[in-house]
Amino acid sequence: MMLLRLVLFLMLVLFAAPAPAAALTEEELARLLPDGYSLGEKEKTMPAWPLIKAGMVAGYIFETGSLTSIPGFSGTPMNLLVAMDDAGRFLDVQILSQHEPVFVDGLGPQPFADFLTQYRGLTIRQNIKIGSQYGASDRASSSSVTLDGVAKATASLRIANLTILGAATKVAQAKMAALAPKPKSIPRPEMDQIMGWDTLVASNYVRRLTLTNAMVEQAFQGTPFAGLDAAGLADPQGIFIDLWVAYLNVPTIGRSLLGEAQYAQVMDRLQPGEEVLLVLSSGRYSYTGPDFVPATVPDRLAVSQAGFPVNIRDMVHDYVLPAGLPAVDEVRLFRIDGSAAFDPASPWTLSLRTVREKGLILPDRQMRDFTLNYALPASLFTAPVMVETPPEWLLAWGSRLPELAILGLLLLGLTAGLIAQTGISRRERLFYWTRMGFLAATLGFIGIQAQGQLSIVTVQGVVKGAVNGMDFSFLLYDPVSLLLWAYVAVTAIIWGRGTFCGWLCPFGALQEFADALGRLLRLRRIRVPGWLDQRLVLVKYAMLALLLATALVLPGEAEKAAEVEPFKTAITLGFVRDLPFVLYAGFWLLLGLVMFKPFCRYLCPLGAFLALAGRLRLLDWIPRRPACGSPCQLCTSRCRYKAIRRDGSIRYDECFQCLDCVGIYADKGRCVPLVVAARHGEGAAARIQPRKGSGHHAA
Repeated sequence: MMLLRLVLFLMLVLFAAPAPAAALTEEELARLLPDGYSLGEKEKTMPAWPLIKAGMVAGYIFETGSLTSIPGFSGTPMNLLVAMDDAGRFLDVQILSQHEPVFVDGLGPQPFADFLTQYRGLTIRQNIKIGSQYGASDRASSSSVTLDGVAKATASLRIANLTILGAATKVAQAKMAALAPKPKSIPRPEMDQIMGWDTLVASNYVRRLTLTNAMVEQAFQGTPFAGLDAAGLADPQGIFIDLWVAYLNVPTIGRSLLGEAQYAQVMDRLQPGEEVLLVLSSGRYSYTGPDFVPATVPDRLAVSQAGFPVNIRDMVHDYVLPAGLPAVDEVRLFRIDGSAAFDPASPWTLSLRTVREKGLILPDRQMRDFTLNYALPASLFTAPVMVETPPEWLLAWGSRLPELAILGLLLLGLTAGLIAQTGISRRERLFYWTRMGFLAATLGFIGIQAQGQLSIVTVQGVVKGAVNGMDFSFLLYDPVSLLLWAYVAVTAIIWGRGTFCGWLCPFGALQEFADALGRLLRLRRIRVPGWLDQRLVLVKYAMLALLLATALVLPGEAEKAAEVEPFKTAITLGFVRDLPFVLYAGFWLLLGLVMFKPFCRYLCPLGAFLALAGRLRLLDWIPRRPACGSPCQLCTSRCRYKAIRRDGSIRYDECFQCLDCVGIYADKGRCVPLVVAARHGEGAAARIQPRKGSGHHAA
C-alpha cells in the first residue's frame, strides 16, 4: 500500500498545473496586436480581423483554429494567433492553446514559443520547412527558409507549420489575391531537339557568370576584409570562378546536357511539380564550400524570383559529363521543391555568395553576393496549370526513410524469430544475449534515435477524434510510430500484447536492463506474493479507464493525466525535465532494480489497452504438455511475469512473450518431462506429448 500511496503522491505533484487559457475576447486580442497597428472590425466573410495602420487596412490577424483543424498528437488541433501584413509577411505568431504532449509538460511551451518567433519577417510565398539549422545572420537574403527545429518535437512542429501556412493561405486567397500561389508553366515535351554546347550558350539556355580575382577584391574594398586573398592579389585577372547554370526540365536543354539515359534517370527521380537546375563551375572558388553536406541546402547559392527566395536542395546525383561540354571542377544538380512558388517561364536570379573570414578563433565573416539573371522564352512552355504539391505528411515520411528502413529490418527480424520461436529459444545462453541485444536496439534506436516510444496519448487522441468527428491524419506525421502501431496491431491479433511489451517498448527494455543491473549487483529482491500480484495487475486497467474517461470528459487535461506514463521523461526527453517528472521516472527505474518491471506489470495503461486488444488473438502459441502444471511447476516458478498458472495454463494478458518457457519446453536438458522421459524410456512418452490445441512449433 505504501507503494501505491507514493505513486499517487507523485502523480498529484505532476498534474498540479493550471488549466489552459480560455478563448481570446476582442479586448484580449487588441492587447496582442503588433506594435503600430490597431484592430479593425471583424470580417463578415471569414474569421479574420483587419489590422489598421494610418487609417488603412495594412494586414490581418486571425486564429488558426477558426480556419484549419489539423489534429495534433493529442487529437486536439493547436490554436495559434497569426498576424500578417498586406504583403503576406508574417508579423507575429503566438500560442493561444496547444496540447502537444512534448510541449505540455515535456519540454514545456517555451521552446514552442521560441520556435514561432522565426516566422517573423517570412512570407507565405516562401517555402517554409522544418529542419535543424539555418543561417540566422543572413536569413533575409538566403534561399533557405528551413526553420530551426526543436529536438524531440519535429513531428509536432510540422503540424504547426502546416497549420500556420494553411490558415495564412486561406486569408491570403480571400483578402490578398495577388499573393495567392499561382499555377506554374509546364515545359513542352515536344521541345526535345539535341543541341551542342555552343548553341545552348548562344540561345541563352545556359547562362554564365565569370568572376575574376580583381572583381571579387573590388567587392570587399573599403572593408576590413579587403586584401585578405593573397592568391587573388598575386593574379588579379585570374579566374576566381567560372560558373554556368541551366534549367533542365525543358527536354531540349536537359537531354543536351545530360544525355538521353541520364536525363530519363533524373526526371524519374523528381516528384510532381519539382524542377532541377544544373550548376557547373571551374576556378579557385567552390560554390558549395568545404562544409557542404550533400542533399542539403547550399549556403553559397541562392535562387530568387520576383523578389521571393526559392528553396533549392542538392539532388545527390553522380553526374556524368557528356562529350562536348567544357571541363569543369565542380558539377551538381539542385532540386526545386514542388511547393515553391517558382515559375520556370518567368525570369529568375541565381546568387553566388563569396565569403571571407578574419581571425582564427571565432573569426569574423563578411559576404558579398554576385548575381546571374536567367530567363527562357515562353515558346518552351505550355500554359500554366495548377500542380498538386505533396502533402506535409508525405514529406515527413520521405525525410525519415532511413529510420523506417532500419525499423522495417528490425521488425522483419523479430517476426522471423517469433515464428521460429522454438528453435531460437532452445539454446538458453545464446538466446539471452540475442534478446538483450534486440532490447538494446529497441531502447537505443527505436526509443532514443527514432523517437518511436508508443504512448497511451495516441489512444486518447484517437478516442477524442472518434467522438468529435475529427479525422486521424495527425497519425501520419509520425511515420515511425505509425509503422510501429500497425505492426503492434497485427501482432496483438496473432500473439497478444507480448510482442510490443516484451520486445518493442523502449521503456520496457529500460526496465529489463534495470532488473539485470540489480541482479548483477546482487540486490535483495522484493517478491510480490501471488495473491497480491493478482490484484496489482488489475490497477493498470483502472488507470486505462481513468485516462480514457479524462480524454472524453476533460480533453484539455488528458495529456497531463497521461503523465502517469514515465515514457516521455525517460525516453523522449532523456530526463531533461523538471525535477518532479525526473523523480517519478527515476522511482520506477530504481524500483526495477529490486522488483521485476513493476510499472509494466502493474500500472502501464498502454499495456492494459494492448492486453484487452490481445484477447482477440488467433493463437494460443505457447506449447504445453499434460505434465505442465501437474506435476511439473518449472515454467510456473521460472516465469517472472507470473503469466503461468499453477495448472500450467497461460495468462496471455500478462504474457510478455519473453519465450523463456518456450525454450524450456524445447530443451531436453531443462524440460522436466523430457528429462524424465529420457531416464525412463518410452514408457513415459505419453506424458511428454503436447496438449491438444496447445500451440505450434511444439517439437
